[in-house]
This record gives sequence, structure tokens and C-alpha cells, in this order.
Amino acid sequence: MKKIAFTTLVLALVCCMFIFCACSDNTEEIRNGEFKSIALATVGVEDGEIEYSNVVEETSGDFVVEIVIQGIRYDVTIGADKTVKSIKINDRSVQKEHLPCSPFSPNCGYIGKQAAKEAAFSDAGVTVDDVTHIRVEFDFDDGKYLYEVEFRVGTVKYEYDVDATTGEIYKKDVDEKTCVVTQPEGVEFITADEAIAIAIANAGLDAEGVTVTKATLDFEKGAYVYEVEFEIDEVEYEYEVNAITGAIIKTECEGGYRHQNGGGSQGGNGFHGGRYIGAEEAKRIATAHAGVTDAVFEKAELSMGHGVVVYEVEFEADGYEYEYVIDANDGRIIKQDKELAD
Repeated sequence: MKKIAFTTLVLALVCCMFIFCACSDNTEEIRNGEFKSIALATVGVEDGEIEYSNVVEETSGDFVVEIVIQGIRYDVTIGADKTVKSIKINDRSVQKEHLPCSPFSPNCGYIGKQAAKEAAFSDAGVTVDDVTHIRVEFDFDDGKYLYEVEFRVGTVKYEYDVDATTGEIYKKDVDEKTCVVTQPEGVEFITADEAIAIAIANAGLDAEGVTVTKATLDFEKGAYVYEVEFEIDEVEYEYEVNAITGAIIKTECEGGYRHQNGGGSQGGNGFHGGRYIGAEEAKRIATAHAGVTDAVFEKAELSMGHGVVVYEVEFEADGYEYEYVIDANDGRIIKQDKELAD
């Protein structure tokens, strides 16, 4: 009799646990569904259009809803009180009040892929019969939706970013060199040729004999940079140059990092050889990346994180607070953050 009673008790407990788990799963599913609906409404898309979605609860109590639609990724952070805290599109932060019209809304008036192709062909002075390997994709970059148009004419490769609203050429690369770029309001870029000259001079080389393989403008970790690559005598160089100030952010040669010591454009270079880059160099890398000169530093200290020795650099400039985490061995920017100063 005792065995029967014990068995009954165990079965009852198992049933209760099963019911509790099922209820918990159901509650979590309902909760995630609510946060997903908020995220969809925020970015202006319908549930049936998404390719992938996921809801993750962070230790802070916020929920991050990830949505992917036609290759475009949205990350919407929502507080436990159901308020939207932040929005990212393709890892680029966008303020809610400046969120562009969803590309999947019929009322946005985007020009379409065919018109984007025609704009690119017209700028290049070619016809559809001249080109091969055509690719057109919708994308989000620099705070706006763009059509990426790529094609070849003979051996020459063209890459265009066409404004999805106006049809204007936003950016144009020809054979891995940026030729045309529409600069954001209030921003003036140096040219690709100027970035090339800065990189070659920093390497201590004469431009004659150097073969430039790449000089393209990009937006990385909150800053506009030129990625410059060139080679001479079978030695390959890779540089990142701030596109506004011309400051050198990173250099690499034959797989080893080099860093500029001092403020000049030439000299003072050397391969890093088994010691930390130093707090001053970490500060220089951070401000060069941020594109600022008058920085008030609050911190530039060595620390250990996940087995990696890093410099934690914090400073204020132009009404913003900056935080950088920089690898102490090779000067790579591991993490950076920028926000309005209190």
C-alpha cells in the first residue's frame, strides 16, 4: 500500500512539474510575442515578411528583438515596461524619431532596383549590353536605405550605392577605389587619393613603384575610414585612415601590426615587438578613430578581460563621451561607444 501511495505521489509531482513547465513555456512565448509585435510596429513591417526573428532577455532586464528581412537586420531593444530604448539597422544605431520609412511599405516611394540600375549605368556611361555580372541588393548604410549595384564592364568592376529615395549616386567605387561619395551634411571627407598618399608616406615609401589595390570609404565602429591596401616588392600593406581628419587608425604589414608614434605623418614607425603599445598610443588610436583633437581624458588604463590585456580609454570631446577598449598588444579597437555627455 505504501509503494502504491509513493508511486501515486511521484506521478502527481511529475504531472505538476510538466504542467508548470508547459505554463512557463506558454507564458514566455506570449511575452516574446508581445515584444516581437512592438518591434515590428516600430520598424514598420509585417510579421509575414520576416525571414528570421529572435527575442533575447538581457541581464539588465531589457529585451532585444532581432528581425531579419531580405538581408536587412533590425535589433530593437525594449524595456520591461514595453518602451523602445534603442534601434539598430545592420548594427548602425538609429534614433526612433529619425527612423527611415520601412523599405517594405508601399507608401515609401523607393525607386526600385530597375531605376537604381539605370542610374548606375548612366553615371558609368554604359548600357545594359556593355555590362556583365550584374547584382542589385537593397541595403541600409550611413543612416539611409540604398541600392547596391555591382557590375563589370570588361575587366573593370563598378560598385554603386544609389539613394533608394532620390536615385542620386551616394557612393561609387571603381576597381576597389572610391571615386564619388555624397558627404553627410556638415562633414567633409579627404579624397581616396589623399588617404593613399597619407598611408604611403607613413610607410616611408615613394609612391613610384607602389601598386594600390584598394582605397575604399567605409563606416566602421562609428567612424568614416578609408581602407587602403597597397604592395611593393611582394610586401603588402593595409591601412585604415580616418576619412575626415586623415589620422592613421591602424596599419598592418605582412601580418604584423605597426603603429605611428607621435603626431607626424612619417617616421617613428616600427613593428610591434613583444611589449604593450602604451597608454599614450592607445589614446592616440582612440582619438584618431573618433576624429577628435581636443579630448579630455578620464581614463587610460591597462586591464584584463577574457584573457586579453587591453587599454580602457575614456574621454570627452565636442559634447560626447567616448569609451574605447583597445588591445594592448597590437592596438586593435575591440569595442567602442559614443553617447551625448550628461
